[in-house]
Amino acid sequence: MIQFTKAQITQLQKKGELWPEAISQLKEEVSEVMAEPVLVPETGIANWFLYYYCPKCSVQLEFNRMDGHYHKCPACGQVFTGEPYDSTWWGIINSRNYTAAFKMGLLYLVTKEECYAKKAISIMTEYSKYYKDYEVHGDIPYNGPGKSGAQTLDEANFLRSFAMTYDLLSDAMTEAEQIFIRDGMLLPGAEFLMEHRHKQLHNHEVIINSAIAIIGLIFHVDSYVNFSVYEPYGLLYQLEHGMLPNHMWFEGAFGYHFYALTSFFAYEKFALHTPHSHISHPNYKAMMELLVDYLEPDFRIPMLNDTNYGHTSSSLYLYEFAYREMGGEKLLYILNQLYKNEKRDNMEAFIYGVDELSSCSHLFENYHIEEGLSGNTILRGSNGRYLLFKHDSYGGEHDHYDRLDISYLAYGKRISPDLGTTGYGALMHYDYYKNTGSHNTVMIGEENQAPVNAVLKRYEELNGVIYAEAEADWTAPYTMPDSFTIVQWKEEHYRSVKMTRKIAWTDDYFAEVFLVTGADPDLAIDWVMHVSGENVLTFNGRSAEGLSIKKPFKHLHSVQETIADGSIVTAYQDGEVTTHIFGYGFGQTVFSAKGPDNPSVSDINYRIERCFGGEAMFAHVITSSDGACKVDAVSFEASDGIMMIHVKEADGGERKLML
Repeated sequence: MIQFTKAQITQLQKKGELWPEAISQLKEEVSEVMAEPVLVPETGIANWFLYYYCPKCSVQLEFNRMDGHYHKCPACGQVFTGEPYDSTWWGIINSRNYTAAFKMGLLYLVTKEECYAKKAISIMTEYSKYYKDYEVHGDIPYNGPGKSGAQTLDEANFLRSFAMTYDLLSDAMTEAEQIFIRDGMLLPGAEFLMEHRHKQLHNHEVIINSAIAIIGLIFHVDSYVNFSVYEPYGLLYQLEHGMLPNHMWFEGAFGYHFYALTSFFAYEKFALHTPHSHISHPNYKAMMELLVDYLEPDFRIPMLNDTNYGHTSSSLYLYEFAYREMGGEKLLYILNQLYKNEKRDNMEAFIYGVDELSSCSHLFENYHIEEGLSGNTILRGSNGRYLLFKHDSYGGEHDHYDRLDISYLAYGKRISPDLGTTGYGALMHYDYYKNTGSHNTVMIGEENQAPVNAVLKRYEELNGVIYAEAEADWTAPYTMPDSFTIVQWKEEHYRSVKMTRKIAWTDDYFAEVFLVTGADPDLAIDWVMHVSGENVLTFNGRSAEGLSIKKPFKHLHSVQETIADGSIVTAYQDGEVTTHIFGYGFGQTVFSAKGPDNPSVSDINYRIERCFGGEAMFAHVITSSDGACKVDAVSFEASDGIMMIHVKEADGGERKLML
């Protein structure tokens, strides 16, 4: 066995007696697969699990292990049959099999209950009967094909899990079983992965490399280890080139930040006691510590780029292994917060965590990248006020084309959030969520922003006000990331454009000015903001049939429009919290509408301001309260690209903000 020493095994067996709830939890998690006959596809039929979503509601379908032809939406109740749902059901079966098999291996290691070893071995043996003859299949965007699954990524997860299970149970197998599984599944699987690994930076390649490397360590195949760990685009290359200067994984989504780390750590957990571990590499700790600066109030992870609610649900458990190996107050703080509301009886804590966690606290401060660099700014205030200002770089496949976007929370409400996305196989992923126009930023000609590196130009505190300014300049030189991508933007709409967003953050409200220059005069310049709750104060506009026939605006409804001859104020109430938007009027068309929230079974309000002419200056003051509005009145005065905002506060104070 490679992944645990004899001393560690003895310690885990003793720990099992002291942590009975953790053992019970593991047994519960494998109970369904343990109780039923081994269920394995005889052909390479399995499809992408992200097809298993309702096309109308954008929520995951209910899975029933006993019926592969009945797939029900828990939101609208519609039942789906046929493709792609039936083949996706097999993909989920595969995932549950290899996940359960690994946990069975751990149970056998700790409890020595042979039933778990026998079941896991029988699952691996059954797959090894068919694996070499599985058809190569799959046409998922951005992905290579698979055999057991529909993409190379799925193949790697499948093979890595079974390889780690093989290592746990090698002493419980006969020699014939070892050879059969090695030659029938694991070695041909590694060869397949090596054939289909791409030369690019990507979380997929991290996963693929980790699987090849683990199989290489088990069977002492040096060429596998060299290929997947040390050669260009191997694990070390990904670790050293995939982390940005702001310590974020280059894809710019916390879902994939932690997805990549999950596979880096899967390898490190396995290789820890070999010469090929690099657990002390400083990039690991830097990437794990980053989250503390970004955490939203109530211990939530921001929904940046292609992140959905499922992506981050288990990410925090990675901190068990990371803290054991790296230590540090920030990692300990995450674990302290995690276990405020749940018991510490999960598998990661039991297998990879320290025995006891000491307590610690952390003082949250504002955060920003250095001026002149790409990254993000996080501003905090009383009453759970939080603003994330997104001035990062284009992240490749999982990007949302939303430079200079903002996300705003207050009083425990997601006032104007980043909506993230849904399952990639669902219609609304590409049609709605993954577009500039469903974010709180500016769009040109109803087309997605082209790739660009936004940079922070100013961060300064003056007289109790924090000023943050960032720029996205498409006229500046730009190099695409070393990662495959599909063009989903209009380069010609942006190549002459420069955008600047300026924010002034006070304790009760914030002001923002958005400048656009260099656009084609015939193209619409749209400032977009969506706000939660019910619209309780709006303008008297005329009803419109719809805003657009193009995505994402084609999904908006209840559209009204007016011309902003003067300041326009709108207000939205979410529970006890009311948010007011005071806007500068310069003759632009202002639209009020409703569009899909996430999930798309409910709506969120939109305020969109549209103008033409090649240049624009949008300006607003935004405030939330759980009582009377904190702002009485706002006036705007524009001159030579500078906006003077005069705010009369509800408590009688006045403030002038120059942006």
